[in-house]
Amino acid sequence: MTGSTDARRRELGRCVRSYRELRTPGAVGLPTGDRRRTPGLRREEVAALAGVGVTWYTWLEQGRVAASEQVVDAVGRVLGIDDVGRGHLRALSRPPVGALSGPEALRPLLASWSAHPAVLLDARLDVRAANEAWEDGFGPSAGRALLGTLVGRDDVAELVRAVARRLRMVENLLGDDERVARVRDRARAVAPGLTPLWDCRAVGAFGRPRVRVDGVPREAFLLGEAGAADAAEASVLVLLPAHVP
Repeated sequence: MTGSTDARRRELGRCVRSYRELRTPGAVGLPTGDRRRTPGLRREEVAALAGVGVTWYTWLEQGRVAASEQVVDAVGRVLGIDDVGRGHLRALSRPPVGALSGPEALRPLLASWSAHPAVLLDARLDVRAANEAWEDGFGPSAGRALLGTLVGRDDVAELVRAVARRLRMVENLLGDDERVARVRDRARAVAPGLTPLWDCRAVGAFGRPRVRVDGVPREAFLLGEAGAADAAEASVLVLLPAHVP
């Protein structure tokens, strides 16, 4: 089951606040010359730009109020969060429903990528199956957390950041899932120098992170990620040869 409604509201508030503190006045067309006691935008500025009351917005950051998807989307736009990230915030604004979906329906998709490293992932970003090309580059991976197979390798640093962000989004929705928390804590122990990454609350699209496997530059694609908005879906991660100009 996904995390409780209260836990989701608190995470939504923390996420919104972290983005507000990073958003510059100039990015939303406000003057930048005045002295500010806090970083980023003020709460009243975000409230005004999103068309909500400042008291209500304050309560949103504190996890004290329910928010409609339309209002959450408006706040996300003011804060410069992309479409995928705003979809995640909308999911956090809803009560949890049902269980996470399984990966079995995507096995044919994994089979279609026999020539390139690919893995089948479940809702918690654990590897359920890997093709031979993946295991040649990363070793046996089935039953392991995807992040655990990648962290500590310099040649996939960009992919580690994308996977860590996606795992954070999964954890936001699950709330009290010990498995996801352990995966993140182990990654922190392996790579303490990436503490800002482990502490980051960033949400958004997976993108196309660049990696290098056995000297070959590749781009990572996460397929099947756009399923039910309320749950982190099963997916296939495939590393395709990068186009080099």
